[in-house]
Amino acid sequence: MVLFIASRFALLLAICHALPLQFLINQRSSECLYEKLEESEAATFSLFVLSGKSLRATVEISGPVADAAVVSGMALQDGIDAFDQGRRPKGSLDVSGEVDFEHLNLGEPEFEDPVLESVPGETAEERKTRRAEERRKILEARHQKEMHARKQKKKVQTEAEPYLRTIQAPLAGWYRFCVKASFNQITAEIDLRKESELGGLDEDGHVMTNQQRIMEEEEKAMDQDTAAIEGIKDKDFQATRTQLKELRKLLNDIQTKQSQERLRLAVHAATNEHSHSRMALNSLMETILFMLVTGYQVYTIRRWFKGAPVLGR
Repeated sequence: MVLFIASRFALLLAICHALPLQFLINQRSSECLYEKLEESEAATFSLFVLSGKSLRATVEISGPVADAAVVSGMALQDGIDAFDQGRRPKGSLDVSGEVDFEHLNLGEPEFEDPVLESVPGETAEERKTRRAEERRKILEARHQKEMHARKQKKKVQTEAEPYLRTIQAPLAGWYRFCVKASFNQITAEIDLRKESELGGLDEDGHVMTNQQRIMEEEEKAMDQDTAAIEGIKDKDFQATRTQLKELRKLLNDIQTKQSQERLRLAVHAATNEHSHSRMALNSLMETILFMLVTGYQVYTIRRWFKGAPVLGR
């Protein structure tokens, strides 16, 4: 498999750019990623809080904070300052939400019901029928969003997957993706994926991961290879290619499980540490209360034996 082996070396270079970044974010501070998006281009923001006194963070996505033509850091900063001061283009994006990995609070899905406008010339009965159909579609869309939120929550709980938020750029320009440590210092793993770089969306509506893209590229390379190029019989070639595809899928599953296990262990370790701290604090408070009650009892009994007017005497 000459083409397959050659593609491996070409695609290994992309892995270095696919590793999530880890940030140590101080309390009431934030870390942001900036990315230029084309109009209607999708981008997926990934977050996983690895450690902290509380595994909570606030996700803020906004933009465009600067025009797509901006290329210098100074011009980008000027655009950010103007955006933060309220000088924003019409139709700009500004969403935020709290994420809690310890108590599995991934934020509530947002709903924006469209305004049901009247159509000129329609009768009252036609208007009633049309609006009933539009409301039905709105309820179906809301139900799908709720089911998607529940599915993502289950994935985080059972498979230790990161929090994912996919947006579609309403305008071309630079967009800002921030994580804010609102409650305490945290260590967060952050990743950002663009549709134009990774080739499309997966079945859940998120931009494909680099690992998924590599698998697609490898399958294309193997499909382009032929028995004549390899100099072997077609029967042997087909069997070898099938086995290689199965082996690659198995390796991909192992890599995914390893990543999930690493994140799961991180969350469990942090949760156990927090539980231990709370138990130690509760035990200390109970001990102090017990000592105070015991001291008061000793004091009361001594006063009683001395003949002091206590205990009803």
